[in-house]
Amino acid sequence: MKDLSLEDRFAFLKGRTPERIGERDMRQYAVMIPVIETPVGPELLFEVRSEQLHHQPGDICFPGGGVEPGETPAEAAVREMREELLVTADQIEVFGEGDIFGGGSRQVHTFVCRLKGYDGRFSRSEVAEVFRVPLSFFLEQEPEVHLVRWKPEFGEDFPFEKIHGGKRYPWRSPVDRILFYEYGGKVIWGMTARILENFVGLL
Repeated sequence: MKDLSLEDRFAFLKGRTPERIGERDMRQYAVMIPVIETPVGPELLFEVRSEQLHHQPGDICFPGGGVEPGETPAEAAVREMREELLVTADQIEVFGEGDIFGGGSRQVHTFVCRLKGYDGRFSRSEVAEVFRVPLSFFLEQEPEVHLVRWKPEFGEDFPFEKIHGGKRYPWRSPVDRILFYEYGGKVIWGMTARILENFVGLL
C-alpha cells in the first residue's frame, strides 16, 4: 500500500455509485400503492391500521412492512399486501418502483400495482378497515402543509465539554413538512401523505 500512487489508491472511486452514509444500518421497509380500476376511473386503496397494533394504531397507510432477510423490497411489498388484504399473487400486477424515503433509522421503498378482483377482505389482526379514494382527488387537491421544527435532546452524560461552545453550541433544528389530505372524513397524514405527494408528482 505504501508504494501505491494516489491515483491507484483512490481508483475505486471512479464509476462508484454513492451510498447514503448510514444507509447500510437502516431498517428496510416496503409499501405498495394499490390501484383499482373502476368505471369512473382509477382509485387508490388505503388501510386503517388495527387498534391492536403497538406501532401507529388507527393510522391510515398503504399495505407494507419490513423487508425480511433474503427477500427484495419488491417481494416484501407483495408479501405484506397478500398477508394484509388476503389476496393472491395473481391479483397483484406490479407496475414498478417509485422513490425511496429515508429518515432516521429506516428506508422505505415504494411500489405501485394494479389490484385485480379484490373482494374487500382483510386480516383483522393488522387492519381495522379499508377504503378507496379516487386518484383524481389527489391530482386535483393539494395537501395541507404544516412545518414542525425538531430540537435535539441530550442524555445527562453527553460530553458538552468536548464541543466548542459547550452547551451554547448552536445546534441546527431541522424542519419537517407534515402533510395532511382529508377525504370523506378520513385524514391521511405523515409518511403516507408524503408518499402520496411524491406519487402524484411522478404522475
